[in-house]
Amino acid sequence: MKKLLYLFIFVFAVAACSKNDGSIIGKASADGGNVVQGITVKLYNEEANFISETTTDSQGDFAFHGLEAGNYYVAATITVGGEIWDTGNTPQMVYVGDEIVKEVTLTLNKK
Repeated sequence: MKKLLYLFIFVFAVAACSKNDGSIIGKASADGGNVVQGITVKLYNEEANFISETTTDSQGDFAFHGLEAGNYYVAATITVGGEIWDTGNTPQMVYVGDEIVKEVTLTLNKK
């Protein structure tokens, strides 16, 4: 019985240590700061595989939560008046650690 209890504690401890608590939060803007809402922000892993996307709110804020520790690329794009604004071919690379919130600022340029 005692061995079973130790096994349970060990499994619980391993599960608790493998949680995904990293976050990337930030602000995005285009057209010199005139456009902040509705910008599409995409998240990619280090191998440039797409993970998730979100859009900015009325303040230009965006967030990705529940991330494992590692390197991520963050890129953004929006079309304003028929013109494309984006972060270009060099999206920002961000390292996220466990239980760490990483803040980024994305400024989009006219293509």
